Amino acid sequence: MEEVDCFIKLVCGSEFNDENEIDKILKHLSVSLKKVVLELVALQSLSDDKIGLYGPYLGRSMLELSVTALVGRLDPFKTLLMKKKQEQSDYDLGKPHSSSIRWQGDIVDKAVSNLWEDKSLKDPTRAILGAYQIELVLKDSAQKVIDEGSEDTMGLWFTQISNTDPKGVVESIKSKINTAYSSLSKGVHHELLVPQESILDRDTVLNILNDTLYIISSLSLLISQVPYAYKNELLEQCFSDYKKSQELELT
Repeated sequence: MEEVDCFIKLVCGSEFNDENEIDKILKHLSVSLKKVVLELVALQSLSDDKIGLYGPYLGRSMLELSVTALVGRLDPFKTLLMKKKQEQSDYDLGKPHSSSIRWQGDIVDKAVSNLWEDKSLKDPTRAILGAYQIELVLKDSAQKVIDEGSEDTMGLWFTQISNTDPKGVVESIKSKINTAYSSLSKGVHHELLVPQESILDRDTVLNILNDTLYIISSLSLLISQVPYAYKNELLEQCFSDYKKSQELELT
């Protein structure tokens, strides 16, 4: 499916070199992500019960695979370190590892009251949606997208991504990604002590999954325009892939 391939390319990049370690990681993630997205496409034909049961697992998988790829493109050191740790003969599946990507710290992080205080700069957060990445990197990408994009080139999502100033765009993505992560977790960890279908009904699950598609695509678009990001891409191509990715929305 062309729209699946466009989404995967927007998130992970393309034209991987098998001699390059970061390319090996991104290629692995792209293959895994494609399997998950194809299952998501098929999900909408299932019964309401199965959508409520499997939808959160697939959505959470799509979200985690995608942000891992985006961490790798913005900060390859983190993913290279994690891969090397997993290759060690004593790697233990049964315990947490310091090298693993963590939602709090690698994807999002606590607010920083004063970015330029020495105590803040002593150990600055490098989370992809942390205060420094937003201020130093992603705001500029958002400005570029708003200035050069249009509904014609980017599709209907353009209205959603351009309805505020550049910092507001990124802050909105940060808020939405936290909401999606929390919502999907309710279904994955079986936290609900009421009938699951009373909260995670078909329409709710599909809406969460569609929000997740928008969030991942939008964040990927911004990171693809960071000049030093790995596998960055011409804006026109990213707009095309972004527009095509919208066709994955579930009904």
